[in-house]
Amino acid sequence: MDKNIEVVDDFLNQKEIQDLYNLLRSPGTTWFIGPDHSDSTIKNKSFVKAYKYDDELLSLVNNYSCIKQIYLKIKERNIKNTTSLGQIYFNCVKTGDKFDFHTDCEGTSVLVYLNPQWKFWWGSGTQFKKPNKIIRPKPGRAIFFDGKIEHRCIAPNYFMEDFGRLSIVMQFDR
Repeated sequence: MDKNIEVVDDFLNQKEIQDLYNLLRSPGTTWFIGPDHSDSTIKNKSFVKAYKYDDELLSLVNNYSCIKQIYLKIKERNIKNTTSLGQIYFNCVKTGDKFDFHTDCEGTSVLVYLNPQWKFWWGSGTQFKKPNKIIRPKPGRAIFFDGKIEHRCIAPNYFMEDFGRLSIVMQFDR
């Protein structure tokens, strides 16, 4: 694997995955339909929930233990460029969604897959342009990568039997 992309299996345990899954599936969680990113040329819209401002981020991390757990686990790893949390995105990718390649931030992005189970025949993944790699979903799997690396989401196929492919992305500024 490229030195700027690190895959960590079992980054979250089953209870942590289930807690986040339940939070995102709860009736109180409002999803928005929007583009994958601001420069998207694809007119496709997907389900997203984004937190971009200091007060929102602090509230989210401090008020939800399952989100704080991810944040603390990231900090424990002492990864370069994870000092200042800039944004948090929750993504719910549905069958048929299409995405452009894009970059995230100037620092490090950490993507964590949040479905309690994932069957390989559901497809999906995160595709990196250079190096040309596809990392497939696995419950609790984290991907640490340089936010300047172009990447995109690959939607699950029609065999998927779940709400959508759920993930959280924490973006850290330099």
